[in-house]
Parts: sequence; C-alpha cells; structure tokens
Amino acid sequence: MSNALFRAVLDEWAPMYDAAVITPQGTEFWRHPCANNANNGHSTTKFFIATAIGILCDRGMLSTDTTIGAVFPDSIKPAGYDPGWEKVTVRDALRHQTGMEEVPYGVDNDESAPLIGDDFLGYVLSLKLTHAPGTFYRYSDAAYYLLSRVIAQVTGETADVFLKKNVFDPLGFRQWAMAKCPQGHPIAGGGFFARADDVVKLGYAYALNGRYEDQQIISERWINAAMENDYACTRFRDTDIYLKTGARGQCVAFSRQRPSAAAWHGCAAPDDKGKRNDRLLSAYCRLLDERYGAV
Repeated sequence: MSNALFRAVLDEWAPMYDAAVITPQGTEFWRHPCANNANNGHSTTKFFIATAIGILCDRGMLSTDTTIGAVFPDSIKPAGYDPGWEKVTVRDALRHQTGMEEVPYGVDNDESAPLIGDDFLGYVLSLKLTHAPGTFYRYSDAAYYLLSRVIAQVTGETADVFLKKNVFDPLGFRQWAMAKCPQGHPIAGGGFFARADDVVKLGYAYALNGRYEDQQIISERWINAAMENDYACTRFRDTDIYLKTGARGQCVAFSRQRPSAAAWHGCAAPDDKGKRNDRLLSAYCRLLDERYGAV
C-alpha cells in the first residue's frame, strides 16, 4: 500500500471494509475483496443530515433558530407532546442539546422497538425535556431523527429523496441506501449505507469550501458554521482535520488547510471506544504531512 492511511487500515485486526482518500491528485480507494460495496456508516449519517439542513438554510427555507414546535403542525403532535419542544431550535438538535436526558441511544436499536412502536416522531416528541434547550448535552440518534422529519416537513419529501437530488446525484453516488422508520422516514442518526469512495466526496466538498468539481453543494458560510458549532463536524485534537465518526469505527474527515478528505467503513470491537478512529485519523494526519508538510 502506497499511503499511510491504507497501511494503517491493513494493520487493523478487526474487519475493515473499505477506505478512500481524495487529494487534488485524485481519489485512492481500497476495498476488502469480501466486503459489500455499500457499508453502514452508522453516525456518519449525521454529517449528511446536517448538510441537508445547511442546504435548506442556504436557500432561506429554514433557520437554525427555527423551533421544532413551529415546524410540526398540531395535527401530528402526539397526545403526550411536551410543550418544551416549542423552545427547542434546529440548532439545539444539531448540537444534541434539546434538553432530553433519558432517551434510547439509537431509535433503531432492536431492544427499543417495542417501547417506541411505529410512530417514531410521536415517541420522540412525547419525551420529557428535563433541561432548558441549549444547556445540556446528551448525544442521541433521536435528535437527528427529528431533523430528518424537519427536512420532510419543510420540503414535502423525505430526507433521503432530498439528499438524492441535492447531494448524492450531484456527487455521483452509486450504491447507497438509508434505513427507515415504519412510516418511511430515514432514521438519520445512523443507517446510511454507501461506498467509502462516494462518502469521501462530501468531505472533499467541505474541504473545498462547498464545491465539488463544477458544482456548489453547500455554502462556505454553512461549512464555517458547522465547524464552529459542531454540527456533526468535530475537530480532531489540535489538527486541521474535522470529522464525523460512527459507532463501529467509521469516519468521514476533511482538511481545508491541506485540501483533502478521507472516509472508511469497518466493524471495530464493541469495547473499542473510538481507538480505531484515533489510529486511522492519526494515519490520515501522517499522509497529509507526507504530501503537504506538517502544519
């Protein structure tokens, strides 16, 4: 293997399915010969949902100050609706600061299905908000399921359809799929299946201030906001790399300072606790040091 990231991928003892890197010199792609073409990115899905929200904000169809309560009409709010949602903003959901304290980690977990039932939106909007919006952090897939439903309410089409038109097709995605709730809406906190050499394209668009080839996918203004506010976009230590990781050792990452992006899918051990992504992100840093010089 000719680059530091792919060498690190091969050093992983648990399964790695695919990995990709884009630089101005082109795309490099590695895939295990026994892996599926499209693999589960788990929480890297949130990077795409946040991008869809950004596109709507760019178009003036939504604001991060818009409240969840204002988006959904009374006719679809559940009987147990917590009025606190009238104060929760899209920004709060993007940042996992809705005020929810007790919520299943993933709304698609099998053990949670009997509790949630078929109405995922009604379930989430019935959760009691025990903290003021914006004051308490609790990471959850439920917050991004809400954003999936916000996208549908604002556009009139499900989040996967919106993403296909505005992200996947412009970027030339091939095989992809999104896990959905019983009512046909993407779960959005996870469950996006795709190829690493497609996923990496959105990271590269972020690295190039929103452009990919001859198309403006997302605005530079939104990218700046995402990086500053952690809208599914977190800085890796004190480096120039920003990223979104997944629960089983998946990642999409990019650098604007040294224009490039990387992505990978795999299945780390349950007790990995992010160590795989630390190792692979460190390898991505070494790759950039080799090609651009250290920052």
